[in-house]
Amino acid sequence: MAITVADTRARDGLRPIDMSRDVPQIIELLKLVFGEALELDDQQLLGDDVGAQLSSLFYRLNPATSRLANGFVWLAEGRIVGNVTLLPTKAWDRFLVANVAVHPNYRRQGIARAMMHAVTSAVKTRGGRAILLQVVKDNHSAIDLYRSLGYVGLGHMSSWYCSTSRLRRLDSPGGDLAIDIRPLPARRWREAYTLDTACVPPDLNWPEPLRPDAYRQTLWQRLGDFMNSRLFETWAVADSRDHLVGLTTITGQWGRPHLVTLRVHPNHAGRLERPLLAKVVRRLQNLPRRNVRIDHPDDDTVANTLLAEANFAVQRTLTHMRLDLSR
Repeated sequence: MAITVADTRARDGLRPIDMSRDVPQIIELLKLVFGEALELDDQQLLGDDVGAQLSSLFYRLNPATSRLANGFVWLAEGRIVGNVTLLPTKAWDRFLVANVAVHPNYRRQGIARAMMHAVTSAVKTRGGRAILLQVVKDNHSAIDLYRSLGYVGLGHMSSWYCSTSRLRRLDSPGGDLAIDIRPLPARRWREAYTLDTACVPPDLNWPEPLRPDAYRQTLWQRLGDFMNSRLFETWAVADSRDHLVGLTTITGQWGRPHLVTLRVHPNHAGRLERPLLAKVVRRLQNLPRRNVRIDHPDDDTVANTLLAEANFAVQRTLTHMRLDLSR
């Protein structure tokens, strides 16, 4: 079904992305709408003069812009004024929506709704069963749109940032000194996965759910990490029955921020967050100086208070939403 806006040229309206000609205008639109919040992991490769000096061939070969290939644009007066990106995942029936953008001068004309309908139709055609997206928590108009299309909220994740040079150490009360934090034993990777998914639902991990073997470190993996200057550390706490009840990880790679996760079993909430984060901060201060990022559920007030105490700051909070097409 063709969807058009009244009183536009015949060539205007909705169509699939054409990588041979659309990418410079799409990047220009995304930078206008999102600025530094672009959902392109390698946006720094695009440069500042998008579309001015680089050829269409560069965009088609660039690994960052290749993610734009699956999606739709909306044209008005021969110019791209709307874009939505549809991303596949490792699961054949699960798709992601990213960078839903409409030029400010063309909003409230039903363009975003029409593009989202096109996305749903495309996913159904491919046999998909679920579509997931992220939206800034306080973008109420966009959230209302997605809800009207059948999306349901899954939760909110905040991205906290700090540089290692600005981290503040966390004091541990005397009672926490008895908490034994040790490196995760290699044999307990399955338990670590179970604890992680008990704390954070799979669909709150973006862009992919946590892999069942995410905490598994084989000899070859450790060797590969060493050879490629990659870091993967997991510190764990067990209860009196030797059940894992708390985890924290630090991962890192040359040229990228250190990534931190914190997982505390709900039955132990409020007791383990401080000693685990204190351990992380001490460790980070001994690592190469880089930015540090931690993505954590927005409703965890205990951890959020501690992160602020350690001098982390929230960059943004995203609401995760899902449309289930299997019903």
